[in-house]
Amino acid sequence: MAIDFLNAQGTVMYILDETTMGTITGTPATDIPIIQGGDEVGCPQSIGALEETRGVTEYKCISSNDSVKSLGSISRGNTVIGLLFNPDDITGQDALQTAFELNTPVGVGIEFPNSAGVSGTILYFEGAISAVSTGIEQDSAVTYDVTIEIASAITEYEPTTV
Repeated sequence: MAIDFLNAQGTVMYILDETTMGTITGTPATDIPIIQGGDEVGCPQSIGALEETRGVTEYKCISSNDSVKSLGSISRGNTVIGLLFNPDDITGQDALQTAFELNTPVGVGIEFPNSAGVSGTILYFEGAISAVSTGIEQDSAVTYDVTIEIASAITEYEPTTV
């Protein structure tokens, strides 16, 4: 039996502005078209890890080797989106730059292709842009990196739920 897996090739990234974010309801049939209607970010090079962790406190007994762990609240990290700088990308990269300049939140949709290369799993979260960086090196493309602080749960939408 073959193991199903997702290939990063063909991944599409969408940015939603603050107004559009307010229309996300948690209902896949409604949300998926809204996410796919966001500003598409052209040619992402890397998206980084989408990390959620829980704080853990371990309590150890001084009278034995026993211990108990208590799980705390969820912390969400940040992710660095690596892009090739494109001054003509007036939708995706412009939406990221504008959100950084105006200190406004963004909705981020990341769509992985399914095995047929068409619409597949979509991950969605809300975040804030904490850093932007333009890399300029000799004999290299100009890059644009954006750090997004994950500020909500990461919701997974499957295309079969539409």
